[in-house]
Amino acid sequence: MRLFIGIPTSGSPAKPFVESLATLEIPASFSSVDRTIVTGNFVPAQRELIVRRALARGADRLLMCDDDMVLPKDALAKLSAVLDEDSSCALAGALYYSRDGFRPMIVGNWNAADTTSATIPAFGDEPVAVDGVGFGCVLLRLDALRAMEAPYFSAQVYIEPNASRVRVCNEDYLFCARLRAGNLHVILHPGVRCGHFDRATGTVHPEAWEDSRVTSEPRMAVLKDGSIQLVPLAAAQSGDERHELAAISYVWPGV
Repeated sequence: MRLFIGIPTSGSPAKPFVESLATLEIPASFSSVDRTIVTGNFVPAQRELIVRRALARGADRLLMCDDDMVLPKDALAKLSAVLDEDSSCALAGALYYSRDGFRPMIVGNWNAADTTSATIPAFGDEPVAVDGVGFGCVLLRLDALRAMEAPYFSAQVYIEPNASRVRVCNEDYLFCARLRAGNLHVILHPGVRCGHFDRATGTVHPEAWEDSRVTSEPRMAVLKDGSIQLVPLAAAQSGDERHELAAISYVWPGV
């Protein structure tokens, strides 16, 4: 098999990421390894270019890693084993947490038209099917993508008027939803645990991994007492949000 490694970056990969990538073990099943680094300030389009390059170069699998992940050396081997064991699995993702260490970057009950219904699904130590995973460290089966129509990545923009802040988000969950619409599986491998490096503090999160007694029940992130908290699903209620559609175009220069 041919492996392609793609790294979206703003231009300055974190040192812990570079060091962990250097120690990543490449299974013997991969006969060749190619890579690309795509810089920019719009991650969905960076992921788009990575996928198209991987497909154009005839790769079989694509390992996509964000430049602030700290990868365990056996991450590729374990994620590849998930794809080997399940022919309907198009994507296997590692477990990692938000940059502040607050929540695991996985999603259940995903609805692009109402993101407040999203949950953090239950997980233990073994691979489990989920609605979506964050793309901090994922392995994709590229033959599944060849049946999809480009462009592959869309995005949502989360607008917080009170904080005067906007965030591009959910390109990973939207992509996973497209896979699932094609009857393909998205698998989280909780045994592949990636640290998330916070450049602002120079620390890696989470500082401690959650116990399986906590993660074995589905949860939801809700606003409670002025802050976002994770609560048991039975005690949570979805919120309200308004969606407005704004078109974007990927512009490709001529050759």
